[in-house]
Amino acid sequence: MVELGAADEVRALIDRGLDPALPVMRAIGVREIASWLKGDVTQEEAIAAGQQATRRYAKRQYTWFAHQPPAEWPRFREPMTHTTLSDALALLGVKS
Repeated sequence: MVELGAADEVRALIDRGLDPALPVMRAIGVREIASWLKGDVTQEEAIAAGQQATRRYAKRQYTWFAHQPPAEWPRFREPMTHTTLSDALALLGVKS
């Protein structure tokens, strides 16, 4: 994200004086990059914090989704690999 101009986007958001409570200001990476731009952390620390925030968000999504599908859908306790995904699709009658 940083290599593709995320810092410029966050700088533009900050320059607009948006309320920090707005969803756009709470997006993954915005707070971390804003801290870097303010000089509170290094670029490396901001990137590491953004990566950690992304992992936590993915974990929350995975946990939430694990409890959403119908009871008859197969359940997987571990992250899906290509092999387990193919097996799950086969159980559902979907050709991969």
